[in-house]
Amino acid sequence: MTDGGRYVYCNGRGHEATTSSVEAGKQHGSSRLGMNPRSVTNRHMNWLIHGLYSRKLYGHCKKLIDRQLAICYDKEYLHYMKGLIQRDEGNTAEAIHCFQQAIAANRREPENYKELAKTLYTIGKFKKSLEVFLKAESMLERPDHEIYHHIGELYHKDFGQPRAGVAEAKHYLNQAITCGKHVESYKILAEIYIEEGDNMKAIEMIENCLLVTQDDVALMTQIGILYLKINEYQRAFEKLLDATATDTKHTNALLALGSILQSKNDIDGALNKYKQISNLPDESCEVWSNVGLCFFKKQKFIAAISCLKKSVWTSPLNFNALYNLGLVLVTAQQYVSAFQTLAAAISLRPENAECYMLLGTCLRHLNDPGNAYLSLEKSTMLPEAIKNPLIYLNFALYCYEVGKLDQAVMYLSNFLEMTQHITVHREYLKMADRLNGALMVVARGSVPNPIEPETGHTDGPAPRAIKDGRTAMDESLATLGDPQESTDFDSALL
Repeated sequence: MTDGGRYVYCNGRGHEATTSSVEAGKQHGSSRLGMNPRSVTNRHMNWLIHGLYSRKLYGHCKKLIDRQLAICYDKEYLHYMKGLIQRDEGNTAEAIHCFQQAIAANRREPENYKELAKTLYTIGKFKKSLEVFLKAESMLERPDHEIYHHIGELYHKDFGQPRAGVAEAKHYLNQAITCGKHVESYKILAEIYIEEGDNMKAIEMIENCLLVTQDDVALMTQIGILYLKINEYQRAFEKLLDATATDTKHTNALLALGSILQSKNDIDGALNKYKQISNLPDESCEVWSNVGLCFFKKQKFIAAISCLKKSVWTSPLNFNALYNLGLVLVTAQQYVSAFQTLAAAISLRPENAECYMLLGTCLRHLNDPGNAYLSLEKSTMLPEAIKNPLIYLNFALYCYEVGKLDQAVMYLSNFLEMTQHITVHREYLKMADRLNGALMVVARGSVPNPIEPETGHTDGPAPRAIKDGRTAMDESLATLGDPQESTDFDSALL
């Protein structure tokens, strides 16, 4: 502080102003905002420049800055403020030039570097922006959450040096949130933890966000979906209900709620949630697919096929939609259409075992036993086959039908071994017992009785058996896979 003067703090920065200047400002009050800057005779007008900038009177502010640049020695602050105005007005090139002049006037002030880096960030020069942010960080005397946040964000976007990555990003973002409740830092940390598969930490970050922004529907929906992934259905339901209470037309929240109800076999409740979705942008494929599955569970096959075709038309490369449509077409005995749909699904995911199982069922009903055998055999050889015991049961049944008894015994044994670790419906266990009994009868040289499927089963995740007037073995071979409900919402929220 100099004699007869004091510091005026503008945007966190201290600047010297004479006592006479401050007193003159108090005497004239608001009338000074509209006066011509040329009438100002004081050498140090930083306090007035800051006041004009705060009120967004950029025209008067720029005139005063230009005049002060000609007579005032404190040009660092003048260039700094002019850079802020130019950036607010969209003149980024001029803003960069002003901040560079401020840096030239004082190379030890981190605020100048920070604002220059923020301007470079806005025009997409991320690598250069990161360099300037790191330079500003090296000069800090006290923590600055903005600098830490931007460095962490740029590291997360992989604009750092080869040695920097997710660990560096988390380090800086955690530094940012220790300086204050910075919502954007919490959001990026949540994204990182989701990518790493740490849903609990991601939930913790979003909970911290909701403490600051309690009415953020997108965050409530995202945390509801995360609770779904860790099987916390009650908490997921509560968060999603809060989201729909805030925004009754929020697409992702309604879709997630409908999916929960659908998984609990509350088909009418799920359909009611889907009906409330007024606009269908990118999520329309998932909505139509789930609506189709609702009609499928109600055994309304024409409505189910119509909805699933709408889903495929909306997104032709969506695997779940193609698989579900193929499954319903097989159940509805439309084998030619089912074959075409499943072939398209296989072209998207050639390692999906259930698609080959369904394709083999189509080929068998289309009187192509050779390719049916190859397709069913292929389904058992893929890695995903270990997730679904019905693949082995279907192939065992088909091998029994075509007379390959040794293979039937082997794959039936595989099915029974898998049922020790994976729960299946008792109907399929009874079917396996009947097949086992038939194989034992054949081994003793007797004529086996036909294997008849369990009748009257309408509940559970598996679709009903296909009945086309063939033998009882035909009916039992129609054991299909489970529908693929669209419950993965990662591509629709971050």
